[in-house]
Amino acid sequence: MGLPRYRIPQRRQPVPADTMRKALQRATRLTEREIRETMNAVRHCATRVREGVATELQVQTLRTTMLIALEIERLGYVRGMQGHIEAALVAIKSVLDRGSETSQWHPPTLRYYELDAITCMVDLHDHQLRQLTAAELHTATKRVIAHMQSQGGGQLVNVAPADLGMEVSA
Repeated sequence: MGLPRYRIPQRRQPVPADTMRKALQRATRLTEREIRETMNAVRHCATRVREGVATELQVQTLRTTMLIALEIERLGYVRGMQGHIEAALVAIKSVLDRGSETSQWHPPTLRYYELDAITCMVDLHDHQLRQLTAAELHTATKRVIAHMQSQGGGQLVNVAPADLGMEVSA
């Protein structure tokens, strides 16, 4: 006698799902601490750019933040900032181009319109974060990462505050 032709599938064990907890987590606004933690890094990078001593990683961090802000605008979570975001992206692109004219990075000094656009957008991004839920921010961030990776824009780098030159308090 041979083996049977098919196997009887085993029953799946039911997974208890706390749907209310999941829904509340996704619908909860960002806490003040989460906003402050995010914005401290962004403000630090903007300050270093303004001072003319920014590293390329700090300028790229600002650029990524502005791309996330633009995605938040596109998704319709917080509307009305597209012009400011695009002006900041143009300014950051100009800073990146001037900083990498030679083969080695050197921090350029900002022009007035660049300084104004970046400073304004950092303040507006703080406003954006206060209006979002955790799920909306997560969705926008995932979309920016996917878009950058699909265009061959590099790899995902998790940056610690120490990598940005921020003081780490114990």
